[in-house]
Amino acid sequence: MTNTTARRAERRRAHRNHWILGIGTFTLIGAAITVLAVTRGGSSADTTATRTGETNSMGMPIIATPGAGSGVAEVDGVTATPSLWALGRVPLNVAVQPNWKLTNTGIQAVTLGTPHVQINEGCCPGALTYAGPTTLQPEQSTELTFELSMHPGMDGAHDMTLHVPVKYADGTSSTLVLAVTGDFRD
Repeated sequence: MTNTTARRAERRRAHRNHWILGIGTFTLIGAAITVLAVTRGGSSADTTATRTGETNSMGMPIIATPGAGSGVAEVDGVTATPSLWALGRVPLNVAVQPNWKLTNTGIQAVTLGTPHVQINEGCCPGALTYAGPTTLQPEQSTELTFELSMHPGMDGAHDMTLHVPVKYADGTSSTLVLAVTGDFRD
């Protein structure tokens, strides 16, 4: 082997070693980023999964409701804000509680009935609860909360329509229609 051949072989080894070192460094950095994301609640928790400090009846932590509400639903003197909760991506094994403010904007008393959930996509509606009176005088409001919590096997897109019965003092009735969507997954 000549001196030139030896130097070429040495350069090739050095070049190969630099590639190995470079690939190893990028792999190590990638692993560190993954570990950081997981330990800090990355990936699915980057949807602003801020814990409220509360747990639901199944022991799941309740997080601040992600996403955004939009629109106003109205039916014969009763309004609900928002009309739609678009939750976006929601982690599994936590509970979210989108809520609506329902206001009697009419001139007669109304009674809100037990809401019915229509599942358009997904599964497993949670509890719907009123945080206030269900009989509203004109200009009076109440809040409706819908708890949702999904675990593995219940993941994926969810689209639900809430039908809220409204009974008026004169005996007539109608239905207020609300909606909530979300993509539950880790």
